[in-house]
Amino acid sequence: MVAHKDAAALALARLRRNGSLPPADLPVAEAEERAGQSGRQIILVSGDPPLAVLGWRGTEPTASPHPPRLARRALRSRATKTLVIVHALLTDPQASLDTVTTEQVLAAIELLTSRSGQTWAIPALHQDLPQAGLIAPQSGRWAPGPMMQAWDPSTRDVMSHAARQLWEHPTWPGIRDA
Repeated sequence: MVAHKDAAALALARLRRNGSLPPADLPVAEAEERAGQSGRQIILVSGDPPLAVLGWRGTEPTASPHPPRLARRALRSRATKTLVIVHALLTDPQASLDTVTTEQVLAAIELLTSRSGQTWAIPALHQDLPQAGLIAPQSGRWAPGPMMQAWDPSTRDVMSHAARQLWEHPTWPGIRDA
């Protein structure tokens, strides 16, 4: 039998490992108290189904070069580029998209770079970004994942700045029409 406080610790461990959990699988009040002791917080994100995500209070701390090093999920640079394009498509105020297709992402890459993103964007869309919880499949399209929905204000600002730079690119209006 697991003690009540141990249930919260186990649920937090599952939350860290999985990236998200249904709120019903988490003793929310106890988990929030425990998470708060280490500068973390439980964030409930809407969706179908709704999910709980473990985030940082304030801005996520930078990785330390000194032991002990905590494991961090780091995206490969091409997955990061794909994420920026997906985010720019999803947040373009003139397009009003809730989801994007793989074809829209590839078309954006082609228009922005005059090169195909087939070899690197598709693995990012189908593996890296969903595994990190940044995007989620939804009816054959890509929607914001629980981790994207739980971005702290600093990360959201950086991504919004990157999206604005793409929107200002001379070929971006052609992306909206695609």
